[in-house]
Amino acid sequence: MRRAAFFFASVFLGPLSCVVGCGDPQRSHAIDALGGEQAGVPPGPLHRPGQPCGACHSGAGPGGLEFSLAGTVYQSPTSTTPLVDAVVFFEDGAGRQFQTATNCAGNFFVVPDDFEPAWPVFTKVLFAGLETPMSTPIYRANSCTTCHSNPEGPASVGQVYFAPPGFTFPPSGCP
Repeated sequence: MRRAAFFFASVFLGPLSCVVGCGDPQRSHAIDALGGEQAGVPPGPLHRPGQPCGACHSGAGPGGLEFSLAGTVYQSPTSTTPLVDAVVFFEDGAGRQFQTATNCAGNFFVVPDDFEPAWPVFTKVLFAGLETPMSTPIYRANSCTTCHSNPEGPASVGQVYFAPPGFTFPPSGCP
């Protein structure tokens, strides 16, 4: 009788308890920490600049699209002004290249159907005929904020940016 009860529990209740209670508490905490959407900015390509895209858009999160790479680029290390219409260039460990552009929020994203990199990934930002390469490769994180978040400190090298303060940026054309 004990053997039958154990079999029933392991075969039927074990998987059921995992469906009901399993999840990724770290991801849930990261998503909860994001808070609500910014007023007047609906979910979509312009939302949540500077936040960890991978929390929701990694295939296991609630985001509608999965991103293989995503982030936000700002004009300078201390500015919250997005860098609009910059090209973000990637070259993966297999030598494959891909590029995408930043939007009016400074956001960019790459979906796996377009480019699923072989790690590590080397990247640079191109703008106004100039380029700013990242000094180290990306090893596995699909979201820039894994290493690049505000404020700069022991846990972060600071936000992704193009140029030091004082660089003159042309008007973006974004509202």
